[in-house]
Amino acid sequence: YTGGMLAGSADAVVMVERTQKVDERTIEVLRPVAPGENVVQSGEDVRRGDPVLPKGQVIRPQDIGGALALGLTTLKVSRKPRVAIVSTGDELVAPHQRPGPGQIRDINTYTISGLVSSCGGLPIHVGRVEDDFEAQKSVAAEALDMGDIVVFSAGSSVSSRDLTASVFDSLGDPGVLAHGIAIKPGKPTVMGMVDGKPLIGLPGNPVSAMVVFDITVRPAIYHLSGCVRTPTLPTTTATLTRDIPSQAGREDYVQVRLSERNGTLEAEPIFGKSNLIYTLVRADGVVRVPLEKGGIYAGEEVSVRVY
Repeated sequence: YTGGMLAGSADAVVMVERTQKVDERTIEVLRPVAPGENVVQSGEDVRRGDPVLPKGQVIRPQDIGGALALGLTTLKVSRKPRVAIVSTGDELVAPHQRPGPGQIRDINTYTISGLVSSCGGLPIHVGRVEDDFEAQKSVAAEALDMGDIVVFSAGSSVSSRDLTASVFDSLGDPGVLAHGIAIKPGKPTVMGMVDGKPLIGLPGNPVSAMVVFDITVRPAIYHLSGCVRTPTLPTTTATLTRDIPSQAGREDYVQVRLSERNGTLEAEPIFGKSNLIYTLVRADGVVRVPLEKGGIYAGEEVSVRVY
């Protein structure tokens, strides 16, 4: 039977479907077998002294199986990086509340938390805070104590109510390292460092926040987790169904919907404002337009990062 030990001096196994019963004591082998055929030799899977799980590798389901096969029931792992999340804005109310005039439900706290968990971090909800400098500074200091990474949602642009950059600078040196990056959506992003901890100010628009998270926060989580080989998100190749216009000198990230037509995988761009969450809900993935390109034409093959 499958998985059994060899009997006596036997050195090969014949599959039962390659035999037929002649009588109660005789079986006919229908095809010859070579020595060692259908036999797993000792040490064939892994040998003494072989590296099993290198330091800095994200543990996959197959790695768990490999460890257990060797009798390793406990593994030393890195602590999950704590990501302290703060959502800012006078207009925010809790998701279970009915928004009044000029109010919206806070969704970024929870979408960002899901993203943090998906890449091995531990999300910490520090809270929602109004557009007031002193209030935000107080919450930011609390977040800095609680987390290994601090993520602010909204307040990263340049209006009088956008306070993230000023708040980061008030926490210590070096403070803000960059304010604005050459991507769309997500240009008004703030990046800083205080006490050796990364501070990221994501735009408040949900599409922008998700795009910038993957570019900035995700790599930071992997780095603090001790990952030697950064995990890559799944990608596929598809044919673009419509032109994607872009401005040279800026990376564009465009949501797409995938479908199959006549045996060909197609990517249909979903154009929409970056404050529309259902642009993401309806998308299967995202296409990156490199900064040196002035767009991508319909009919071109594109790499799609699949959600």
